[in-house]
Amino acid sequence: MQRRKRLPDGSLGELEKVGSIPTTEEQVMSLGEQLAQEKVKNIQKDLLINNLGSQLTQLKLDFISMKGGGE
Repeated sequence: MQRRKRLPDGSLGELEKVGSIPTTEEQVMSLGEQLAQEKVKNIQKDLLINNLGSQLTQLKLDFISMKGGGE
């Protein structure tokens, strides 16, 4: 939709775009960007979970070692 803004002298100014609906291509691009961001977040979460799992395993091994190897 377009409209003309009234100028201070009372005349009508240039046409300007108002409240446009994004095109299908713009919507697809936006959704693609959102999807990429979510994938990055999920990768970061997976790395954190794997890192915490490794640390937990190492702590368990250290604990077993301190107990004398389970003897």
